[in-house]
Amino acid sequence: MKKTLIYLSVALVALTACQKEASRVDAGASAPVTRTFKCVIASENPDASKVAIAESGKTTWEVGDEILVHGAGSTNRSTVTLTADDISADGKTATITVEGVEPYDRSDKGYTSTYYASYPASAFASGNPYYNSRLINCNQPLMAGYDDGNDLVFYNLCGIISFAVEGEFDNYVFSGNNEETVAYDVYQSRLAKTETGAVLEFNRGSGDGCTPQPLQTVTGAVEPDGSTLHYVCIPDGANFTGGFTIKFKDGVDIVKVATTTTPLDLKRNQYLALGDITSHLKDYVPPTSDDHQSAIPTEGAVDLSATAGPANSYILTAAGTYKFPALKGNSDTPAGNVFGVELLWETVNNSSAPEVNTVIAAVDYEDNWIYFQTPAVPIAGNALIAAKDAEGAIIWSWHIWIPQTAITTNTYGLLSSAMMDRYLGALVAATAESVPVESYGLTYQWGRKDPFVGPGAVGTEGNAAVAGTACTTSGAAITVAESIARPTVIAYVPDGDWLSSTDNTLWKNDEKTIYDPCPPGYRVPARDKTQPLFSGDLSAVTGWSDGSGYFTLGDPLTVFPYAGYRDDYDPGKVAKVGSRVAIWTAYASADKKGYHLNVRAASTHALGETAKARGGYIRCVVE
Repeated sequence: MKKTLIYLSVALVALTACQKEASRVDAGASAPVTRTFKCVIASENPDASKVAIAESGKTTWEVGDEILVHGAGSTNRSTVTLTADDISADGKTATITVEGVEPYDRSDKGYTSTYYASYPASAFASGNPYYNSRLINCNQPLMAGYDDGNDLVFYNLCGIISFAVEGEFDNYVFSGNNEETVAYDVYQSRLAKTETGAVLEFNRGSGDGCTPQPLQTVTGAVEPDGSTLHYVCIPDGANFTGGFTIKFKDGVDIVKVATTTTPLDLKRNQYLALGDITSHLKDYVPPTSDDHQSAIPTEGAVDLSATAGPANSYILTAAGTYKFPALKGNSDTPAGNVFGVELLWETVNNSSAPEVNTVIAAVDYEDNWIYFQTPAVPIAGNALIAAKDAEGAIIWSWHIWIPQTAITTNTYGLLSSAMMDRYLGALVAATAESVPVESYGLTYQWGRKDPFVGPGAVGTEGNAAVAGTACTTSGAAITVAESIARPTVIAYVPDGDWLSSTDNTLWKNDEKTIYDPCPPGYRVPARDKTQPLFSGDLSAVTGWSDGSGYFTLGDPLTVFPYAGYRDDYDPGKVAKVGSRVAIWTAYASADKKGYHLNVRAASTHALGETAKARGGYIRCVVE
């Protein structure tokens, strides 16, 4: 039987901001040495009512397996790739030699282990690991380990359900019948040895936006040939009190479903083989829902797309009821089978964390239109509204921008097209006399349609906390589809592309694309070699004035706040606020680089390449 491991979108993500082991990186550390370990997969006794992970799980080592061994510190790690000579005849053990990894002594916490390991190495996030297995998406069951003498002892971290199926579909959705948690958007494990045995902890969070968010569904691709095994890997297991359901999709449409109502308590290190479930499939019958009858009065709702067409963001300045079509960006392509909508986040662009429905009072959906209402007295701010399918998965999202002051445009003598007087998402325009935090705006990764909040405080050459709404971070690149389904996840790859398969056409120099984040009638500015601004040659620009927190240029004068950029592995911070700013253009010339205006206080003003994973700002221009 052909076996293919397909890891669902169980996002095993960890954040540097969650790893606050204050001042312990060098505690008790000794000089790096060369160590030889025997890698052993722990023999555990699962619940007798289940089948232990056996041939389908990780019980033996194979040639090409990559094991990561680490201590503390972001560079204190070593990856070893197993060869045939490393592995025992029965595959149960593997001998590896690790050079230059400094042991991490946390005996003050009662831990006797000083080396830590993860498998596969590709699932390990960047940043300082300490004694955690900080994991990201992968396509295999996960393991973590620690040293016990000369052994590295590994433990499985997931429970596994396998199935085969035959039919006309290409992906599936797995969920519990009582909305049980089957995944997290932030997830990590701590495995260490004490005098009394192993300590294995999961799902740790420490505030600052790091608290794991539970997910009720996970999805994956299907090979519907009736023989290929698909593996649902559920970290730390789950208790399905009313059984579980697997829905099968042909594109975005659910066509078949298999359901069991038998309770299942699937623990870590347990394996449940369902076999071929084709005979259990039934035609999918969509549930009826009042959600399609809007609770918001639809008559008289203002169509935000009426004047300049649809977009990924909309501006409004007055209280009222509004609507826009459930279309992808500036296209006429439907977002998909919308079953409902959700308000994902709100911000008032400062350190306040607004209560839910502060900026947007209500959202709803009816007949291919997204409806929303503001409070009777509008509150300046930004919000993100998502459309979801019947399974609760996000299929598209839109940014709502309510500025405090009216937006104006001008060429400022620098562009062929008029440009907004502020960054996208800023509530006010900065002036030479006033650069408040509300003038900073929202941040964007190059090519993505959805914003992330900007700084919540005026900076002074340091990191500033985000404006009330922290997003989670993935330490690995993601796909475009994943960026749409997870618009609050910053895919941070140091000096790289957030996109797993680079695409330089997400934004374009010569046209507004479906992923352009600017409102109707506007677009991300092009890199225009014929114009002084965004040309790469700023020598013709006059009026540079590096004062406290901004620079000025153009005629009439326009102000660009030093709003920093998101360029580290801390989702709760914005770097270099008060001293630098990165402003995107729509142009990309290299696989992992986009062109941006990079300005440093009292220093360099230049247009150049930077990592697409950086979170920069946008000054939209008129189309």
